[in-house]
Amino acid sequence: MKELKGTYLNDKGRMIFIEEFDKRMKSVVKLKHIGSTSYKHLIRIELYKLEKHLMGEKEYVPFVARW
Repeated sequence: MKELKGTYLNDKGRMIFIEEFDKRMKSVVKLKHIGSTSYKHLIRIELYKLEKHLMGEKEYVPFVARW
């Protein structure tokens, strides 16, 4: 088996990562077509759009961040 090189987090590092990730998911972003929403809600919206596309109901147009 080929060994992969990588970085591992200890328990404290994992907790810090999870806390910061959670903060980011809860943070609010303002978008022209949606208004103010959290990143968590934005991901949910994208999943609904993918679902509609896979069921053949609507063409998928992805969200593109314009920073």
